[in-house]
Amino acid sequence: MRTIHIALVLIAIAKQVCNAQVNTPNGVAVPASALFVYSAVKYSDAQLQSEQNNIQNGAYGSSCIIVSGYSRNYNCHGYAWHVSTGGAQTCIDQVFFGGVTPYVAGVNPSYTQTNYNSTIGKLRVRYSGDHSAITTYDGKFISKWGPGPLVKHNALDVPPGYGNPSTCWKCNYAPPLTSVYLDGNLISGSFQTTTWGAHNMQIFWGLDPDTGPTFSPTAGSTIINNQSSGTVNFTFNGPSNNGGLSIAFCGAPRHSFTFFKPSGAKMQVYPNPVQADEIITVSSESQETIQAVNLDSEVSRITKITLLDERLRFVQDYLSNAEGNLTTVKLNAGLKGTYFLKATFEDGTAQTKRILVGK
Repeated sequence: MRTIHIALVLIAIAKQVCNAQVNTPNGVAVPASALFVYSAVKYSDAQLQSEQNNIQNGAYGSSCIIVSGYSRNYNCHGYAWHVSTGGAQTCIDQVFFGGVTPYVAGVNPSYTQTNYNSTIGKLRVRYSGDHSAITTYDGKFISKWGPGPLVKHNALDVPPGYGNPSTCWKCNYAPPLTSVYLDGNLISGSFQTTTWGAHNMQIFWGLDPDTGPTFSPTAGSTIINNQSSGTVNFTFNGPSNNGGLSIAFCGAPRHSFTFFKPSGAKMQVYPNPVQADEIITVSSESQETIQAVNLDSEVSRITKITLLDERLRFVQDYLSNAEGNLTTVKLNAGLKGTYFLKATFEDGTAQTKRILVGK
C-alpha cells in the first residue's frame, strides 16, 4: 500500500497557517486565510520520498518525469499561479479559501480564460478536482503534486482525485522592467539618443513572462535577431531621424523604446575666433576663412551653410562642398562681432555654432 494517497493530499492533509503576504502579478492580495504550510509531522521525508519513487516508477502513467523533488514549501496552486511567475515558494489553498480567485476574477485579474492549444506554453490549467498546472510548448503539463515533487506529465497522467483539465488561462499582466541595457550601458526611460547602425539591447524584467518577450521594430529600426531571452539585436537605419522597438509580454505590446540620432551631425568651426589684421576686420584680400566640418560624414553630409547675425537674422547662404567633408565659407569684408553659422545636413537636421569675427 502506498505511503501517501496523493489524490487526497490537497484536501485531507493537515495544514498550518502561513502569515506570508502574497500578491498576484497585478498586485491584488491573496487572502491570508488561503496561505498555509504542510505539516512535517503529518508527512515525513521518508513518506514523501516513497511516494516520489512511486511516481517515478510509473504509478500514475509512464509520461511522468520528476522535474524537482518533493517540498512542503509550495503546492500546485502556489507553483502554477505564484512561483512560476517569480514569486517565493508558498502553498495556496483553493477549495476552502479561494486562493486562486484573485488571479482570475475580481479586481484587476492577472489571467483571462482562453482555449487550450498544445503548442502554447505557460497557460495555466485548472483541473476539475482542485489542481493547477502549467502547459509546456511540447504538449505536456507541469504541476506540483501536493507536498510531493514537481512533475512533467501528460494531461491525464495525474492522481485520480485531481480530475480532468477544466479551464485554461492566459496571462493578463505586464512584467515590470527592472533594467535595460543598450550596447552594454544601463539606460533609463523610453527615449534614447544613439547613432545609426547596429545595436544590442538587453531587457531584464521582474516577473517571468508567459509568452515573451517578443520585439517588433517601428519605422527606422530593423530587427536582426529576436530571442525570447530578452536580448535583441537591431539596426537603427532611418530613413527618418528616429526609430524604435516595441516589446510585447504575454502577446500584447507593453513597452516601447524610441531611438533618436544625435541632434544634427557633429560640426566644428575653425578658426574661432576668426583672426584678422590689426584693424580687426576681415577683408576680402585677407582670405581668412571659416570651415564647417561634418565629423560624421558617413551618416549625413552638410548640404548648406547659413550665416546669421547675433540676433539670428539671416546674413548669407553658402553652398557646401558636394565632394568632401569640408565647406569653406568666405566672409565678406567689414564683418565684426558675434555671428552664428548654421549647418544643415542631408537628413534634415541642423546644428548652429557661435563664431567671433574680430579680436
